[in-house]
Amino acid sequence: MKILSLRLGTPILLAASIALATLYPSVARSDVVLAPGTKSNAGGATDAWLVARGLIGHGMIGDKSGIDLMTPPPGTEVSETRQTENRTGEVLNQVKLWDEMIADDTIHVEVTTLSASQFEVAFWLFPNHRQGCTMYQWTLYDHGRALQSAFWRNDATVMRLAGAADLPHDLYPDSVPWMAFLRVLDAPRDGAQGMIHQQITPYSYVGQEVWAKGMEQITVPAGSFSALKVSAQVDIATVMPNWPRFVLSVIKPVVPKNTLYFQSTPPYRLLKQEGTTFVGGPAVTTELISFHVIGAQPIAAAPAIAAAHAPIAALLGGSSTPR
Repeated sequence: MKILSLRLGTPILLAASIALATLYPSVARSDVVLAPGTKSNAGGATDAWLVARGLIGHGMIGDKSGIDLMTPPPGTEVSETRQTENRTGEVLNQVKLWDEMIADDTIHVEVTTLSASQFEVAFWLFPNHRQGCTMYQWTLYDHGRALQSAFWRNDATVMRLAGAADLPHDLYPDSVPWMAFLRVLDAPRDGAQGMIHQQITPYSYVGQEVWAKGMEQITVPAGSFSALKVSAQVDIATVMPNWPRFVLSVIKPVVPKNTLYFQSTPPYRLLKQEGTTFVGGPAVTTELISFHVIGAQPIAAAPAIAAAHAPIAALLGGSSTPR
């Protein structure tokens, strides 16, 4: 994906293109690669639960891990999505995703199959009563052996570095699941708006503007649904805060967007995504291909009928309004 067409040719736009190519946040695999650790680096009941669950600590980077070892508990609904490249139709990945609850937090887990031998396991810890992400970890495996891992924790006081600007309290890591774009809205409704703040360096963050506009009836492999259309676009002012406003106004129209379709009624499943997941990457489409409850028969997809929206708090990890 080109953020800006080089045919525009001006030095300012070329510089902006280079800056965005460097800073555009990922919504798939994290670009920050750290050496895998063998221990949790913090205490507390939540950390102990995550270690016991196998999401942090030695369980994530053992010498041999299988894609089927990370399974959701009975009664959990699991969605499965498939992402394809628009130009060739090649399948890029297939993801199983679900939510688990621990105290007042939601653990969003994704297990991604990349090829016959490679897969990823990632989780995000979302507080139920405020915006932002508390903890994130991602690990890449090949033939069951951990190759790379990234860990992130949101602690504004500890992460504050000398000479750096204050980070927002509602911070997310540089990698977020698609569901986060619905979570930042005040409610899953037409006209709702929000902002995702993603940390991209120890000193800086970038924002993505998110807004919902319109309902559509769409069909995906999992069935036909009434869908809320949500768009997301990098807030160029957070990428280049010192640039003149007139320059930013020229750049903004050509900054790429992601278009997301969420089921318009509970449980607001992700139905479809169109766009790119990183700068320079191909245009892709992500679709919901199935969903089922662990321990129950597969759910037959049926056309959804638009209804009054239930409060998002009980379905997307609590209130979407920051304290």
